[in-house]
Amino acid sequence: MRVKIIMNPWSDKQRAIQRKAQIETLTQQYGGADLTMTERPGHATELARQAADDGYDLVVAAGGDGTVHEVVNGLVRGGQSNTKLGVIPIGSGNDFAFGLGIPLTVEGAIERLYGGEERLVDLGRVEDEHGRFRYFDNNFGLGMDAMVVVRTESITRVYGFLMYLLAVLQTIAFYYLRMQIHVRFDDEIISQETLLLAMGIGPRGGGGFFLTPDAVQDDDLIQSCTVSPISRPHMVYLLIKSLKGRHVTSKHVTMRQNRRIVIDVNMPAPIHVDGEMFAYPKDDVRQITVTSVPGALRVIV
Repeated sequence: MRVKIIMNPWSDKQRAIQRKAQIETLTQQYGGADLTMTERPGHATELARQAADDGYDLVVAAGGDGTVHEVVNGLVRGGQSNTKLGVIPIGSGNDFAFGLGIPLTVEGAIERLYGGEERLVDLGRVEDEHGRFRYFDNNFGLGMDAMVVVRTESITRVYGFLMYLLAVLQTIAFYYLRMQIHVRFDDEIISQETLLLAMGIGPRGGGGFFLTPDAVQDDDLIQSCTVSPISRPHMVYLLIKSLKGRHVTSKHVTMRQNRRIVIDVNMPAPIHVDGEMFAYPKDDVRQITVTSVPGALRVIV
């Protein structure tokens, strides 16, 4: 089996590089792997596409959810359906790995690469009115959920789940976004004010928030969570409940399961996919189409 590892040394606020020697040593015990380091944003997508074209059986994302996201987009756009994805989760959130039951230790993840089973999982495809598109493997967020990602970009001294928690609290304190949205959820049409619209193929985001707790990676459905405008104290209350996925019972929260969602918003919308920014407000994105892509990815789990 030919294995290509694409490692992002900047994952987990540049701490991932400390795992390079360990990864190389452990993979040698299973016959070795070719390891390449990313050099810039988007590089993992290029490397993954090239690895698939070169005939690698397994392409491994060694990094966080952003690295997985880039590698997935490289594999899917490369069109090499036989190339499988592996994950060594050494990032801040590692939510994709968590959702699929991949061990969150380097040792356990590498053992799983060489001894795990293949699973077909769904992806989501997001496209804006300008024709830009990207695939996501775990989650999507519009509104305040995306502003949290923007806040994490400026946090340097806190890591992992605490980084996301701090970013959420800062967002609640300083960025109160009320958007008017018009959405077609398959055949259901709604118009309302909202603070955020989050979607998930997997159940967890931000290293510990279960905004879409019932999302399943292989059911051809995208779970969504729409939150109506509420006070800041109530937002903190729902935030705490989301740590266990219990926010779903709130009268201010609406959960849905759909295959195609078309969103029109009355203002330039901040949007993230898998914790990576797809659009900042300056990009003037006001329409988004999100579509489930069933069984699009082969993953070793």
